[in-house]
Parts: sequence; C-alpha cells; structure tokens
Amino acid sequence: MIAIYARQSIDKRESESIETQINKCLKLIDDEPYIVYKDKGFSGKNTQRPDLQRMLDDIKSKKIRAVYVYRLDRISRNIADFYQLFQYMVDNNCSFVSAKENFDTSTASGKLLMGILAQFAQIERETIQMRVKDNYYHRIQDGRWAGGPAPYGFKNGKIDDKIPTLYKIDDEISAVKLAFNHYEDDFSMSLGKVARLLESKGYQSRKRKTFDNVTIARILQNPVYAIADETLYKYFKMRKAKILNPIEEWNGTRAAAIVGKRVSNKNTRKYTDLSEQTVYLTNFRGTIPSIQFVKVQERLAQNQQIKRANAPTRMKELAGLLKCAKCEYAIKIYNDPKLDCYKNRGLHDCDAQFKSVDFEALRKSIRTKVIEVIKNLAERVEESERGYKKIEDELNELIEKRDNLIEQSLNNGKLERAFSNYIEKLQDQIEQKELQLSTYTPIKYEAFEMRHIEMELGDIEKAKEVYRKLIKRILLEENGDYTIEWKI
Repeated sequence: MIAIYARQSIDKRESESIETQINKCLKLIDDEPYIVYKDKGFSGKNTQRPDLQRMLDDIKSKKIRAVYVYRLDRISRNIADFYQLFQYMVDNNCSFVSAKENFDTSTASGKLLMGILAQFAQIERETIQMRVKDNYYHRIQDGRWAGGPAPYGFKNGKIDDKIPTLYKIDDEISAVKLAFNHYEDDFSMSLGKVARLLESKGYQSRKRKTFDNVTIARILQNPVYAIADETLYKYFKMRKAKILNPIEEWNGTRAAAIVGKRVSNKNTRKYTDLSEQTVYLTNFRGTIPSIQFVKVQERLAQNQQIKRANAPTRMKELAGLLKCAKCEYAIKIYNDPKLDCYKNRGLHDCDAQFKSVDFEALRKSIRTKVIEVIKNLAERVEESERGYKKIEDELNELIEKRDNLIEQSLNNGKLERAFSNYIEKLQDQIEQKELQLSTYTPIKYEAFEMRHIEMELGDIEKAKEVYRKLIKRILLEENGDYTIEWKI
C-alpha cells in the first residue's frame, strides 16, 4: 500500500493546504491502494506528530511499501530527524517519493539528491535563526536593557518612554558595594558570611528576604554593577567573551551586561570561560570599579576550583536537586548518612529535621518515579510541542495584525502617522516571538528510550544527566515524603 503524508503548520495563504498536498501526490499514484496521514497545526521541527508516528508504526508492520509527500520539508525540516526517518524506511523496505522535487529514493540518483536537499533545508532553517539572533544583538548594541527581571540593585524603566534601561535603587546598591568590598578585602569572607553580614546590616534580598550563597554569587558575578572601562574590556576579551562594542566605547561612562547561554547552572555563570556569552555596554553608569570587579571574579574562580577539588559525592545523582520543603534550601549529607538542610546547618535559620529519612530508600523511590515519568514521556513531549505551536500561533497573529495595519496605511498619510507607533510595537513583539521560536527546544523522547534507561540510571554520572534533564527540584518533608517538580 502507498502512504501519502501531508503536514501544515498553520493556515497561511502562501502555504500549500493539506488537501492540495494530497492531490499533488495522487497524480503520481496509479491505481494502487493508498492511505492518507495528515498532521495539521504541527511544526516540522521534530518528529513527534500523531499521524507521522501512526505512519511509522504501519511502515514497521510492513503495511506501507512507499511514502509520498508533496515536498521534502513536509516530513522534516531537520536533517538529523530526516535521516533517522529515511533510515527507518530503508530498514523496513519502504521507499520515499517527493512530488515537488520530482525524485524517488528507490533510485541511486534520488538517494543522492535527497541528501543534498535535506542539507539545504537545514541550512535555510539555521540561517533564519542566525538572522533573528543577529537582529537581537543589533538592537541591544545601543545599550538598551536586553529584557527580563531587573537584577538586585535596579528596577526596570525606559528612557523617554521608549528605550528599556535600568534605574538604580540606592539602598540595594549600598548592599552591593558592601558585598564587593568585604569579599575582595577579607580572604576569610565566604559567600555565606557575606550573606549574614548584609542581613546584620538590615539589608534584605527580594525573594526570601534573607540572602544565601546563590544570591551573593549572582551579585558578585554580574557586570551591570561594574564601571565599563578598558580594564573590564580586556578582562572579557581574555575570558573569550563575544564583545559587541569596540574598545574605544569602553570609556568608564557605562556598565556592561551579559546575554547568552549559561554554561554552568541556572543560578550562576561559569567563572572563567565566557566563550558562549556576549557582552555589551548598557545605557546606564556602573558603580563598582573595574579593578575591584576583576579581583572578585578571580577570587570566585579560585574558590570554585578548590570547592570542586573537595566536592563530596555522597549525594550522588540527587546532588543539587534535593531541597528542604520548609525553607527550600539545599539538603546535603553532613554526617553520613544523616541529611540536613543548609539553612539549618549553615545559617541556623530553619528547624527542619531529617534524622528519620533513609537516604538510600529515598534514592530508590525517586528512581522509580523517574522511570515512570520516562515511560509516559511521549505525552509530555506532545505538551512541549503544544508550547511551541502556541508561540508560533501568537507570532502569526502579530504578523497578520502588522500586515493589515501596513496595508491600510499605504495610501493614507493620516493612517500611516496614526498607526506608526503601534506598528513599531507590533514589530518589537514579532521579533521577540521569533527569538523565542529560534531558541525553543522541544523535548526529545528519543533521549530517554526505555531500552537504555536501566543502564543510564545505573551509572551515577549518567543518572545525574538524566535527572537534570527531567527534574527542577525535589522538595523533601521531614517525614520522608517528597514532591518532585518536573521540567517537563
């Protein structure tokens, strides 16, 4: 039997409808029986689509001898996914035919051309992503705040009600200065001691009111507090960061900010290697002298190396994930095998007790839950796909609004002036959505295939990797009950 597969992300005038795709394929089929598989409203970015999966099952059952599509990108826009699908068809004696490109993989030339076209499709998608990212970096090069919550010491604002910036909060900036001064000058001063010092002076953090190591580390690492001069430029250059502004603009009249991938964990950035990150000059002044900022970074890096060299492994795959349900601080093994939370042990500010909790039994129970989740991951993958489609729908709605306004104002000067600000706001929103799409990574079910899971979780290092892909944190109660907050 012949399979006809059709896919359409959304309804757009310029795209081929599901029905048109099917009719194009029917013209290539004689009188042989066929079955139609169609996924409407699904992106071609990955393969987790209901009818595509149903077709693959039928191919495996030997019901299908050939798959017909209108165009190559209807089945996949990703070269890795495409070759996985193509190899799956080959392994099950199923050929692949594209009507638009006019080739058949049952021939040698068709196989060669298929590979070439798939590579071009992948290149096109990566080019679009790069163009969106380049536009994003171009927009922040004038110093505007890149977006997101204001860091400690600042509040979000706008210059002339247009350009995003940060305004200083004097009381919080005083706390920042105190943190830098003491951490730089006193080599016995740990992050925890800085936190307690700030609290003793009456300063409060924003979320929990009390400071912790993570909050202090965020403050000490953030260049938004530093005076951006030639010294700071050379520091970021040495750390291999991508720098948007030329050295002559680093004249001490502005601060700096980092955008890009975090390469350690969600709370802190790596202390030394900034090669995955981009630095740009802001549109507000720095406070901390650049020399002081650099010295603090060097000390943080040195302490981190010492910490890693002496890092305990007793928490195994649960390290960094297990939190106290009462105060939400990290739980560690301080006196083997007894558990305690850092806020109790280190800050003496939590009365939670975990003496009755059997750590090995807890590990076994959590491992069982993880395996259960992996077994049901296909459903969670669909939720991830819906998240991508939601952003895609919002983007197309914004584009339609913008295009309608542009069309209405083309021949009417009054409307053009009236709509201009709104069109500009829509364009800003469009670019934000495009950036979201370009960086959105739907969950891949293949990464957690069940035939590998026992092996993955049997090895602690591999188990850590799996756990961190799946789990945000685990909140542990004093009686041993726990709640897992999943990433998926």
